[in-house]
Amino acid sequence: MDELDDIVQEFLVESHENLDQLDRDLVALEQQPDSRDLLSSIFRTIHTIKGTSGFLAFHRLETVTHAGESLLSRLRDGAQQMNVESANALLRMVDTVRGLLAQIEEQGAEGEMDVQSVIEQVTACIEDGAGKPKAAPAPEPAEAAGVAETAEAPAEPAAQAAPEPAAEPEPEPEPAAAKAADVPAPRGGAAPAGPPAPAGPPEPGEDGTAPQRRSVAESSIRVDVDLLDALMRLVGELVLTRNQLVRGVSEMSDPNLTRTTQRLNLITSELQESVMKTRMQPIDQIWSKLPRVVRDLSSQLGRQIRLAMEGKDTELDRSLLESVKDPLTHLVRNAVDHGIEPPDVRTAAGKSAEGTLTLRAYHEGGHVVVEVQDDGAGIDPERVAATALERGVITRDQLARMETSDILQLLFQPGFSTAKKVTNVSGRGVGMDVVKTNIEKIGGTVDVDSTPGKGTVWRLTIPLTLAIIQALTVECSTEQYAIPQIAVDELVFVDGSSDKNIEHVSGAPVYRLRGKLLPLVRLDESLGLPVGSSEKDVYIAVLQAEGRRFGLVVDRVLNTEEIVVKPLATLLKDIGVYQGSTILGDGKVALILDVQSLARRSLLAAQAVEKAGLGGDSAQSSGAVGSGNRLLITGVGDRRVAVPLDMVTRLEEFPVEKIERVGSREVVQYRGRILPLVRLAHLLGAYPAEDGDSVPVVVYSERGRSVALAVEKIVDIVEDSTVTHSDLDDSGLTGSAVIQQRVTEMLDVRQAILAADVNFFDAIDQYAENYGGGLEEMSAV
Repeated sequence: MDELDDIVQEFLVESHENLDQLDRDLVALEQQPDSRDLLSSIFRTIHTIKGTSGFLAFHRLETVTHAGESLLSRLRDGAQQMNVESANALLRMVDTVRGLLAQIEEQGAEGEMDVQSVIEQVTACIEDGAGKPKAAPAPEPAEAAGVAETAEAPAEPAAQAAPEPAAEPEPEPEPAAAKAADVPAPRGGAAPAGPPAPAGPPEPGEDGTAPQRRSVAESSIRVDVDLLDALMRLVGELVLTRNQLVRGVSEMSDPNLTRTTQRLNLITSELQESVMKTRMQPIDQIWSKLPRVVRDLSSQLGRQIRLAMEGKDTELDRSLLESVKDPLTHLVRNAVDHGIEPPDVRTAAGKSAEGTLTLRAYHEGGHVVVEVQDDGAGIDPERVAATALERGVITRDQLARMETSDILQLLFQPGFSTAKKVTNVSGRGVGMDVVKTNIEKIGGTVDVDSTPGKGTVWRLTIPLTLAIIQALTVECSTEQYAIPQIAVDELVFVDGSSDKNIEHVSGAPVYRLRGKLLPLVRLDESLGLPVGSSEKDVYIAVLQAEGRRFGLVVDRVLNTEEIVVKPLATLLKDIGVYQGSTILGDGKVALILDVQSLARRSLLAAQAVEKAGLGGDSAQSSGAVGSGNRLLITGVGDRRVAVPLDMVTRLEEFPVEKIERVGSREVVQYRGRILPLVRLAHLLGAYPAEDGDSVPVVVYSERGRSVALAVEKIVDIVEDSTVTHSDLDDSGLTGSAVIQQRVTEMLDVRQAILAADVNFFDAIDQYAENYGGGLEEMSAV
């Protein structure tokens, strides 16, 4: 059998190890027949093999071990005494078990091997109070290898009295000698795993033949975990040395040394990969306990749930499995309790009474993604928002600017729970924040995606290992730092001579990235380094952590490379900005930045943006363009039309062929929804030639509802502070102003939104009525 099921393979390996120990224990028991410790140990081993055999449906194996267990039980309880006949019967049982294991390994099944004779021998020992078998053959001695044992031709008792004087016995015979026979191997030998053959075949190599395939037991060894950890540390040091050597040779012009270094680089990479594989274990090791969790909890809650597992062979570093176990268990319990509805509720909603909970694991971009997906009721964002308002987690102004994905992130707030009552499963407000914290401690991220009525997906993205990771190296004030690659979304270069520079809102730095304000953290300021000029060229590393996106301002971006994570000294840990250290390819020590800590520092800039009303806060918009307001200037035909920037959620560009029609209205598919679209040219009575392949649009979103305002082009973003205003207006306009020496029309945003979606504000008002906070301020827009 070339490929064994993982469970069967593990069973074979452990059983072979146990049988070797049984040989030694049974021989020792003959010398110490009254040893309770030996009897108990032998009984437990046979009982374990019997139990697993029954679970795996190996009935012959189960029957043989059951007979041996019965005899051992009498010996252990003192009902009869250990003697030579009992020892012979038990040793023969051990050999028979070996033969059955060999058949399972070779063929995937137990085959037709005779087990009745050994069962009769063991039974005879039980029935005979003196322990003498009535009519059963004795087991072969260790020297008599390869005697066929079948139902038609049982071994002769003479074999015991006169063993064949072949070669001297070896403590561990070669595998081929055992495999060549269709019978149990002699005690102390390897498991037989081949077809019937004459006794005493030559050992591998004696006649020039190739050795036979190794058994499962011979192909597996147990290694101390500490030894693996030490080996991993040595490989880490080798990787660091490799990086330094590669960088040094790249500055030289010796072709021979270059080729040798390339070869060393390749070998080091292969060695690193091989050593890492020794630490990798399938995620099924923690998944294997979850069926019982789902079964017990669903029974307790009156649910009908089918658990599906996809990608259970996906491997993780063993050090990460323990960190993932508790968060994963909590997500599964949460899905059973909160996600999947009771059978009657599901049936009333047109679903099957049985819900499906799917665990999925797969590799993506050098990381492992683990998903917990249910087909339940989904998460109601309105209910989450109402709970957040009630508990003071957010304000109404903040909620007005939040999209559905942002609202769902509130579930990770400490103490947040939407459970209506406290049970032994949920409702205490301890859970999702702990999940997030534990996953982020190992450099991972947590996300949630939910569709009401359809279900929810909780997604964990975690690194393959914590020992060696991919990192982006940067420079700030002549010092080098490493950023874990998993946290980096993109890099932006800011030209000091450009007009698109870093801005400040209430003293906090921000950068306008594709029409949205990105809160910034200056690394030099955070680390207390000399602050460079804000006018110089800088890089912004756009990072994702703590459920928010922010930019980290650095002087230079160097490169990406594999780094070996080394622990920090206690003094540096207390600073709270670093998560480790490493040695770079140039031999310099670099500190690894704690992205979660930096994300918390970006909160100051984010709050400043909110207070200044620059984050799309429609509830504070008056529609009147006054001093200090920012405007998005768009082109509609040959006209310039200004849109208050706080009415702009984002800027997009849709291909023309993606624009479709519903009745008399135009729509576009956007982020899984049908987005109504209005062309400002039509609204304002301008009809420019539509000759482009794509259409720029301004997207406005509120409380999960969005509209798209199509324009001809995006011209600029300006500060409206020293402009001349006029109250001259027209349909779709609120007035005009002179901006950048050009007459610019002010868009009536409310009318434009209603032209795209006539029910937009009714839905928003209904939301406000249900969950607090009015939108009367919008009436002036």
